[in-house]
Amino acid sequence: MRRISEEITRKIRIDPQLERAGWVLRDHSKVKIEIPVDGYDAEPWNGVTDYCLYRENGEVLAVVEAKRTSVDVRLAEAQLTHYVTEIEEHQTFRPFGFLANGHEIYFVDVGVSAKREVFGFFTREDLENLLYIRQNAKPLSSIEINNEIVDRAYQHEAIRRVGEAFSQGKRKALIVMATGTGKTRTTMGLIDVFMRSNQARRILFVADRDALVEQAKDDGFEKFIPNEPCTRLHSWDDPNARTQRLYAVTLQTLSNIFEQFSPAFFDLIIFDEVHRSIFNRYSEVLKYFDGYMIGLTATPASYIDRDTFESFGCYDDKPTYLYTYEQAVKDDY
Repeated sequence: MRRISEEITRKIRIDPQLERAGWVLRDHSKVKIEIPVDGYDAEPWNGVTDYCLYRENGEVLAVVEAKRTSVDVRLAEAQLTHYVTEIEEHQTFRPFGFLANGHEIYFVDVGVSAKREVFGFFTREDLENLLYIRQNAKPLSSIEINNEIVDRAYQHEAIRRVGEAFSQGKRKALIVMATGTGKTRTTMGLIDVFMRSNQARRILFVADRDALVEQAKDDGFEKFIPNEPCTRLHSWDDPNARTQRLYAVTLQTLSNIFEQFSPAFFDLIIFDEVHRSIFNRYSEVLKYFDGYMIGLTATPASYIDRDTFESFGCYDDKPTYLYTYEQAVKDDY
């Protein structure tokens, strides 16, 4: 009976979710169902994966462990870990994993990061990108900060604090810097470090006003990171032509087009003036994307509401990095 219930969940809920991410079930070069895994006794898991997702050369990119909707799918993590560890013995890398029950989907990168809930399955391109990052990433702390982009000590400290937070397993960070202290340059310095460390290959800058988006593109990307292709996103763009590395967009536009992207399309997303722009009807953007997220604001920390702190992983009401107006005056900035 349990097996029948799981089959129904797969057919009605999980199959369509995979199809939306480009995993065409009838294309067995991409997806195969109930694949035996060597090296198991028959019990307790019978040694059969629910879905295997393949790269073009036939290696398994990811394993999906599916359970019926009434089951807390996180309880299947040990089973999934066993599968991907065994498959790793027969190919050049360890596959990624997904835990799914039709309502929730968790992404698992065994031995690299803790499982996390995601909005949907990742595409083949997403998983190839994540594999490249896993195999080539360097610690953010090992990358020298470019002084031609940021040359002030507090800007360097902001970049290092964010790097420390992410190295500890966090996925979000909040930077509070007084107006006029160089948030744009600090942001470009951060992006430069992320790209040279191979920790991010597609980056999105989001702001709530046209002027801030244009500033990020013209005075940020093109000035400080001139060798990387960049663009501003518009609602009328062809989704299939988005091949740049650096993107800028208004939050209003992003709220209309975000579902044209897969949840893992961007490796890093930066939200400017986040205290006033990310909530209400725009909060769905935060929930949809899976990449690292950094919030920026010049509003004094004492004026930022708790929701903003918690949305960026700062549960003690303290930002990841704080540079106050008073300190900036003291430092003659």
